[in-house]
Amino acid sequence: MALTFFLGANSGEGFFSLYPALSREEGRRIYAVKGGPGCGKSTSIRRLAEALGGAEEQILCSSDPDSLDGALLPGAAILDGTAPHVVDPAFPGADGDYLPLPAFRDPAGLAKKREALWAYKAASSEEYASAYRLLSALRALREERRALLSPLWDTARWEKKADLLLKKEGLARAGTRQGQVRLRFLDGFTPKGALFLGETAEACACRAVVLRDSAGLGQALLIRLRDGFSAGGETVYSCMDPLEPHRIAHLLIPGRELAVLTDDGRRALPQLPARVLRLEPSPAQPLRGRLRLLRRTEDALLDDITARLAAAHAFHDRIEALYRPHLDPEGLEAAYAAMAERVRGGTEVG
Repeated sequence: MALTFFLGANSGEGFFSLYPALSREEGRRIYAVKGGPGCGKSTSIRRLAEALGGAEEQILCSSDPDSLDGALLPGAAILDGTAPHVVDPAFPGADGDYLPLPAFRDPAGLAKKREALWAYKAASSEEYASAYRLLSALRALREERRALLSPLWDTARWEKKADLLLKKEGLARAGTRQGQVRLRFLDGFTPKGALFLGETAEACACRAVVLRDSAGLGQALLIRLRDGFSAGGETVYSCMDPLEPHRIAHLLIPGRELAVLTDDGRRALPQLPARVLRLEPSPAQPLRGRLRLLRRTEDALLDDITARLAAAHAFHDRIEALYRPHLDPEGLEAAYAAMAERVRGGTEVG
């Protein structure tokens, strides 16, 4: 079963992409599928992965989680290389390649729709801009909650707790080889709401350490665990926080069948045998009222963020609907086999 992640996030910083990190992972060759809206990029990625033996990981689109943005195979990444997650192979032909989809038939007919296409694009962009402003506000509320709780946070205690967890796993000292750290998102803000890909955690782990932490206080602990497991030679999926994409939300360590998951009170975590650590300190009564108010405000923002992302996606659907009558289905079918051979040939080099 392929593990499912996001590589792009609708975040408090705008759209944030982890695509650049892929080329540094175990020498992956990058194959960038290029084509217009609605022309079959997601279908191409899926069919290519199937033709090449199946994906190890499948990458969902955070703006349409029913669509694929990529498939990762041994030594290769097949990715939707169009905006907002533009990606290019470093050395086309030598280190991956471009996989262009066939040209549209009846371009003159498509050109007549230019005004409508620009209008839908502008409307979609406005909705995304609104969503990103709201996500930025949501991040500010979390930062405020973290600022209120940080004076009560015992850093030394939790660093010691991380060291004890590593010692229990037999990782008190570095191993003979450095493990791989893979950056992914296990969560996403999408038109369907805030999604958590719990089935991926279940596929990687048979046990969990759950961190009760809605303010992001446990960052130092997560970094210490990430570094400890990777120093012990383990492959670590460092799953970043889509709201604050430079911070870690979860860790998956498949070699240990272990997941370290942050419970923010909103995610439906998988039902794994778990050790639960409550990271948030108990504040005094006046502070509890402020924290409850911040939480209610966050909930309201989340509803509006989902509505804005859904509206943006609806405009994108209209763009795709305008394009579909101008696709070349026969050309697409002919292209799949040729594209598969190009990827197969590239991954067999060396």
